[in-house]
Amino acid sequence: MNNKILIPIFIFLIICGFLTIELAEGNMEEILFDAIPYNYTSYVSIPSTGNSGTLGGYYQIFGKGTDFNFKIVLSGAENYEDPLDYIQDGLNGKGKVTSIEITYETISDLLSRNFKKAMLDTKFSGTFNMTCAAWTGYGNFSNDGKNFTGNFVINGTLNDWEGKFYLVPNGNRIDVPTNYIAYPHGNKAPGTITYINKTYFM
Repeated sequence: MNNKILIPIFIFLIICGFLTIELAEGNMEEILFDAIPYNYTSYVSIPSTGNSGTLGGYYQIFGKGTDFNFKIVLSGAENYEDPLDYIQDGLNGKGKVTSIEITYETISDLLSRNFKKAMLDTKFSGTFNMTCAAWTGYGNFSNDGKNFTGNFVINGTLNDWEGKFYLVPNGNRIDVPTNYIAYPHGNKAPGTITYINKTYFM
């Protein structure tokens, strides 16, 4: 072989070796992910319950690498909700991805520009904090590539909530089944807890 063929092969082998080491040590995901800015917006819908009608709006996730922000705005909800629970600014939050593992499916999804599926096919976990009107909240989430689950706690001025949520792909949308409890602020005495199961749509 001449040098014109040997040199590219040699460089290719060095790069492959570097990638193998980085992937084995788990560093490549962080290096790649930390360099990627993202900004994704889509719709969100809350079905009607009791005296309230269906609420619709949008959610936005934006950031770079492991640090991200999110926002949920429900158009007109401020006209029907208690100002302690919801105002026109909507729900705002910050989160951090604490671990990530890019899969072959992730890469395939990104190449086909299916960003929603790429999120669901990537293995990761993290934490978040959020605020809306007069309440604050926090939680965590994890995705094993098949199941996306999370926990949340909300501390309000009059009431508190805590429970679990799931992200389930359903055609062109994502269903978000939740099961949680609501109770007077700081009071979980017998008879004060309400159990709720509700599904949201994204």
